[in-house]
Amino acid sequence: MTTTYTSLYTADGPARGLPALGLFEKRFPLATKGEIPALRRLWEKSKDMPWNPTKAIAYGSFDRSRFSQEQLDAARLCWSRRAWTEYTGIIEVPAMLIRLCIDGQMPIHAKFCLAAKIMEEARHCEASLLLAEAMGGYVEEPPPGDAIMRMVVAGFRDRMALNPAVSPEAAMTAWHIISEGIALDIFAARYKKTTEPVTRDVIRLIMQDEVRHVEMGWDFLEYQVPNMSAQQVKAIEDVVVDIVENVEMKGFHSMCLLTDSETSVMRQAEAIAAEARLGFCRAEEEHLVFVRSLEDVRKRLAKYGIRIPRYPELEKAA
Repeated sequence: MTTTYTSLYTADGPARGLPALGLFEKRFPLATKGEIPALRRLWEKSKDMPWNPTKAIAYGSFDRSRFSQEQLDAARLCWSRRAWTEYTGIIEVPAMLIRLCIDGQMPIHAKFCLAAKIMEEARHCEASLLLAEAMGGYVEEPPPGDAIMRMVVAGFRDRMALNPAVSPEAAMTAWHIISEGIALDIFAARYKKTTEPVTRDVIRLIMQDEVRHVEMGWDFLEYQVPNMSAQQVKAIEDVVVDIVENVEMKGFHSMCLLTDSETSVMRQAEAIAAEARLGFCRAEEEHLVFVRSLEDVRKRLAKYGIRIPRYPELEKAA
């Protein structure tokens, strides 16, 4: 039996891109002039603001003797969850970068910013993991039924980034404006409540990167929307509402809205860690931040014709 080999380096080679997903490479002509000055500035910032998780944070100065074993166990579980959450970004960002790079006409500084974000998500994951280790030991997997386990098994991040039915604008709005925006506001609230110095440094440095991630989403959307049809904008809205209702309101970044028994272990751990001021807020405080964050995004997206429904029960509870 003979096998016919087709060179990858001739015009007769296989189609490039992701043809199985309906995404074919359109690299040339490659636009490099940088049409979005705001993204160019974010790219410059990302080059000037690096930090090394193993050197920038003094994990060895974390004083376990100040806390009970119950508080330490709760906090290390919660910070392990932060590492799991950040790890999903390491999956989503390269997928999104590949998607944009296949199309040579996508704004090049959006690609540069995503390339930087791969490193940033990796260091967020490492910093969270190292903090969990300092608190007594990293936990390798979620408790049964935790919200993050259900979503990761569904492949919610990479499947969106590589879904030809979801536009790059929709995916970027969903992750950078909705999810990262909510995460940033929650981080800010947690930072204010945290008193332990090492934990504060971890939160501060992660927030430093997250601010740029959120700005990137808004800058990209602002540039793209004027050239989109009403139907394309409506498609963004559909994806945004899906992320709000089926990811964020179901506990990916904050479990403050959850009441089901399956997530009770993680919710109880966050309550204990919040009481110890080890990087978390009480559920009612976080709920209020969540509602305010969503309202801010709702108002701002409405200017682009993207509508997020109101959720009366959510707002009443706040």
